[in-house]
Amino acid sequence: MGLFGFFREKDDGNVRRRNIAGERELPEKKPFEKPAGAQPMQIRRPRSFADVEEIIDRLKDKLTVIVYMNELSAPTALRVTDILSGAIYALGGGMAELEKDIYIFTPDGVNAR
Repeated sequence: MGLFGFFREKDDGNVRRRNIAGERELPEKKPFEKPAGAQPMQIRRPRSFADVEEIIDRLKDKLTVIVYMNELSAPTALRVTDILSGAIYALGGGMAELEKDIYIFTPDGVNAR
């Protein structure tokens, strides 16, 4: 037995690892590969209404955007949320609240739930 109680078993030239109870282990982890055509997720922290136009431009580019509203006053955050929810509705996308003052806006074809 090895250091951690594993032993190796030969099977058709391949080595399969088994634990002490003889159960097969999970396969080795593979590195994450981004699907073809996948777009990066955008994170934005608006500080004024001027930042809203840039967020809408990202939504028009069909990018997923996470928006943190915690740096805005409550009335301003509400108005920014209203503007962005109207924009995403017009673009056919979706919106969901992740936490208090944190929203995700997704383009058409991406489920935000």
